[in-house]
Amino acid sequence: MLATLVWIIFVAGTLLNLNALWRVDVRRLDLLDGILLGQAYYVIVPLAAFLIAGQSEAPDLLLVYRPYQDLATTFMLLSGLYLFPLLRLIVPRIHPASRDTSDPAMFGWVVLLFLGSGLAAFSLSGLGTGGHWQGNLEDAFRNPAFLPVKYAANVARNAVFAVLLYRVTSGRTSAWRAVLWGGAFAVIDLMTTFNRITAVYLVLLIVLLLKHRPVSLALAASASLAAFSSLSALWPAFRGLATVRGYSLASFAEAWDIAQRAGSAAPRTLDGSLNSVFESSNIVVLNWIVTNYGDTDRPFLAFAMFARPLTLLVPGAVWPSRPENFGLSLGEQIAHLPSLALNSTLYGESYANFGWFWPLGLGAFVLLWHAAYRLIAPHARVVQMMGAFAGIAMWRFDASFIGSAALLTGALVFGTWIVRTSHFKPYGRFYFYSFASLIPVVFLVGQLR
Repeated sequence: MLATLVWIIFVAGTLLNLNALWRVDVRRLDLLDGILLGQAYYVIVPLAAFLIAGQSEAPDLLLVYRPYQDLATTFMLLSGLYLFPLLRLIVPRIHPASRDTSDPAMFGWVVLLFLGSGLAAFSLSGLGTGGHWQGNLEDAFRNPAFLPVKYAANVARNAVFAVLLYRVTSGRTSAWRAVLWGGAFAVIDLMTTFNRITAVYLVLLIVLLLKHRPVSLALAASASLAAFSSLSALWPAFRGLATVRGYSLASFAEAWDIAQRAGSAAPRTLDGSLNSVFESSNIVVLNWIVTNYGDTDRPFLAFAMFARPLTLLVPGAVWPSRPENFGLSLGEQIAHLPSLALNSTLYGESYANFGWFWPLGLGAFVLLWHAAYRLIAPHARVVQMMGAFAGIAMWRFDASFIGSAALLTGALVFGTWIVRTSHFKPYGRFYFYSFASLIPVVFLVGQLR
């Protein structure tokens, strides 16, 4: 009886989300649309599998989630299926007839920021000279310059897929060219950060481009997810070995061969397959939060998730008691690794802050940042699309991400406005190419460490 009730609520909520997504006008995409799309990818799909299997495990963390026993977590997830479609119903999109004020130069600046910040982060990490990617990253964070560069790179690799989508919807390029550009960006990011999240952005870009072609959408999504699943199954072993003996093609080939042999010998499990593609372990971590927060040892964090995005660039020496990074705090509490950031979907941090008042807190948080993107450039559709992709990423990161995303988006809008004013416009290309010329310089300096 209980399982039947859970399934009825889940199916109804899923249909509600699919209806909201079907009504999305890709040309007027905004942050709330991104939240819905992110929920479909990071919550609905893995939750369906958990309900079928009856449980999910995160063996590395010694955590388990049983949806028909851990009912507090299950009904929290089910409630979320109704919360965001309701917010979407209440909050209007940009009016179809409103004039688009997007700056065409935004594409070039975002791509430049993606390449520049990505290569700068790669250089500062020292991966070019070899070492384990995680160890190098921990060492790099001891350099005060690395943190803002990493924030910029994290935002840029998200925004670059938004500007690609905008170029297609505004008629400036074809869908195939956008996918090819996106594939190139994903490969660049994979080989400089060894993080797979840009592959997710690429898959969702394809889904949005094919939204009104259901047969093509089904075929492309199935092929993309199959390829992504195969890559993801081998990726942890590959990236752990890829640069240990130096950053070279020979080292990559050796690591890939070892990863393939290890992958063929290891048994494939549902949890492993889901986690490699949909980050399903985030829900298992969420269950730990619901189980453990709210007692005397771990009191609720009140409004920390509202304060964290606004204080992420404030040095700890200036404000020692500033809210800490929630993902890192989870890594220390669960795995006892201060350098490990664990994710718990949007629901995890909201519950850790507000307990069972999380719908009010999370709803207000999402609407606040939706309004922030509207304030940055209310009629610039490229900016709202950047907000949509930031909304997707909010399911994967903690609250600090959206603060850095909005801040950098606002800086880009202001910068492009300065360049296109009458006084600076003649020098726009000069500024662009001058900034571009710094990229190889920063890269080479990083290799001389």
